[in-house]
Amino acid sequence: MDTSIPSQTVRPDKTNTQSVLNRMKSWYRGLPDKKRYLEFITALLTIPVLLTVLLSNVNNLQNQKRSAPATVITVQPTPSAYPSPTPETTALSVTPSATPPITATPGPQCNANIPPITIASPQENDIVSGDPVCLEITGQGGKYCSVVWSYRINGGAWSNYTSDGVCMYGLAPGNKTLDLRVQSVVTGDQTTLTRHFTVDGVLSPTPTPATASATTH
Repeated sequence: MDTSIPSQTVRPDKTNTQSVLNRMKSWYRGLPDKKRYLEFITALLTIPVLLTVLLSNVNNLQNQKRSAPATVITVQPTPSAYPSPTPETTALSVTPSATPPITATPGPQCNANIPPITIASPQENDIVSGDPVCLEITGQGGKYCSVVWSYRINGGAWSNYTSDGVCMYGLAPGNKTLDLRVQSVVTGDQTTLTRHFTVDGVLSPTPTPATASATTH
């Protein structure tokens, strides 16, 4: 025999539900006019929440600005349809200043006189040997103008003018008379120096007619 108690389905009591709703309606209707203070208090309580939300939004915007890369905006100038005005050219009249005349400064000038030239070697009446025989001429130069010279031996022909040293080749032994002619290249003035010297060597005697006739016998 089955002794179990059959299950029963519990259904909500509509009467109880309606009575609860009616009581809530009656309570709501019976509220005094002071409920506006309650609403004011509720509104005050919502202000901190609104401020919190506002501060949160502001912080989010600042973080986004910091993290976002800076954007550089380049503004290209718009070419004008009209050409830019060209500045007027002002003609300037320049008056030349008086330039003082340039006076040429005279440079150092040489002395046109013949310098005190001497024949240092050979000395007067020296006996010289060897070939060639060279002259040692001193005294030229300094502030004097240039000079040239020419020479001759024993009244012979004059040599060409030169400013170089003088060496005489192939002089035969015997007494020599040297004439040295010095000339200024500026004025053409001349002076002559004379030197006597002897070339060392054995002179062969010049045969006389008597000697020559004696030799033929």
